Amino acid sequence: MPPLSSSELRKPTAASYLCSHVIAVTLVLACLAWWANAFGLDLRIAQALFDTALDDFPLRASRWLDLIGHRMVLALPIGIALASVGVAAASYRIPAWRPWRGPALAVAATCLAGQVLVTQLKHHTTLPRPYDLDTLGGYTPYPLHWWTWARARAGGALPSGHAGAGYSMLTLYFAGWALGRPAWRWAGLAIGIAAGAGFSIVRILQGAHFLSQTLWSAALLWLLAALFFYPLIVAHPGGSRAGRRRCRGEGAGQAAGARKRA
Repeated sequence: MPPLSSSELRKPTAASYLCSHVIAVTLVLACLAWWANAFGLDLRIAQALFDTALDDFPLRASRWLDLIGHRMVLALPIGIALASVGVAAASYRIPAWRPWRGPALAVAATCLAGQVLVTQLKHHTTLPRPYDLDTLGGYTPYPLHWWTWARARAGGALPSGHAGAGYSMLTLYFAGWALGRPAWRWAGLAIGIAAGAGFSIVRILQGAHFLSQTLWSAALLWLLAALFFYPLIVAHPGGSRAGRRRCRGEGAGQAAGARKRA
C-alpha cells in the first residue's frame, strides 16, 4: 500500500473540526451579521441605495436582476441536490462512483435542509425587507423584537433565501475535502463565497434584503454543511482515497489470481 500523503496525515480530530469549522466559522459569520444590524450598517447601506425622488430603490424594477438574482437562483440548490442524489443512486451500479456516494448525499442534505430551514425561520423573525420599512418607501415600522410566534408579525426576510441558495455552494468546499481533493476543496470555497456574495449583492441593491440577513444565511448554510460532512471528514477520514486503494488492490489481486490459474 502506498504511503499516506502529508494531507492525509493532517486529518482533523473531532475536537479541532468542531471547534474550527462547526463553531468558530459559524460564530464569526453570526457576529458579523449581528454587528451589521446592531451598529446600523444595515440601514446605512439601504439608505444609500434608496432614491428619495422615486421613493423607492431604483434597481428594484430591473428585469435582469429580478430574473437572474431573484427567480433563477432558487433553482440552484434544488438542481444541485437532485444531481447529487442522482450520483449517489448511480454509485450503486457504477463501482468507480462509490467513493462519491457519501459526499453526494451530504451535498444534497445541505442544500435541501438549508432551503427548508431558511423558509421556516422567515416565519419567526421580524426584520422586514428594506423596501417594506416606512422610512424607505414601505408600510411597516422598524421592529422592536427579534422573534415572533405569530406569522402575521413576521418580516419574511430573515434569513435571505436567495443568499442561502448561493451559499449552499459552500458544500463544494467540504465535498472536495471529503474526497481528498485539495484543489477541489479550495475551488469549492471560492465558488460558494462568490455565489453567495453575488446573489446577496443583487438582493441588497434591489432593496429586498439587509446585509445582516444575507450574512445570517451564510452562517446557517456553513453550519449545516459542516455538520453533514462531519462523519465523512472526521469519523471516516481519507475514506475516498482508501476506497480507491482498496479497488486497486482488489483489481491487482484478481489479476494475479488469473495469472496463476493460467
